[in-house]
Amino acid sequence: MVRAVLFDLDRTLLDFDRAQRGALRQALLGLGLPYSPRVLARYRAINDALWAAYRRGEIAQAALEVERFRRLLVALETRESRAARLSRDFLACLSARGDRLPGCRRALAKLRTRFRLGVVTNGIDRVQHARLRAARLRPFFEVVVTSEGCGYAKPDPRILHAALDTLEVEAHEAVYVGDDVAVDGAAARSAGMPFVWVDRGDPLPGGHRRPRRRVGHLDELARHFAL
Repeated sequence: MVRAVLFDLDRTLLDFDRAQRGALRQALLGLGLPYSPRVLARYRAINDALWAAYRRGEIAQAALEVERFRRLLVALETRESRAARLSRDFLACLSARGDRLPGCRRALAKLRTRFRLGVVTNGIDRVQHARLRAARLRPFFEVVVTSEGCGYAKPDPRILHAALDTLEVEAHEAVYVGDDVAVDGAAARSAGMPFVWVDRGDPLPGGHRRPRRRVGHLDELARHFAL
């Protein structure tokens, strides 16, 4: 019997791509630096590579926050010394973004009538909590666990165990919902939890199969759980 449903945050409940794009544009222009789709693409490539290194334990999160902007400023051929300032401005802008994905609140409202809900996310603790408040989603969740807050990052299953321990729920009594088969799916599998994939039509990483449990839209979650 399922007692709890845990959610990934970015690209599962919140529109991270839109929030990231808006925050980067605001932070760069605020410092008189150029913004364009090409700059966004360069930043995303740098950022994705560093977050992958973080999940492998190769870089600390605090170092990542600044290093991604140092590398971007090098690519823009401007002063690296502004990386720390740019990082602070970007995180402040991102923290104010509450961009929800379609059907998010409706799905959570239905699920809350039957299950205990939580969030488990790789991310900066203060930023993720602020974005949940900005999106007006925080009251739906009994627990919010971030990689920075607990010290473990998905796909390490211990980040999911931290949420389960707080809820006093066993792994087989919970389900994890996420958009990333390679990270979210692997974490759930290692934790002994069923995984529900939010399939947004993106190509699967090499070597990964389409999960058996999947939904194409958040509104389908209620039907998945027979609500």
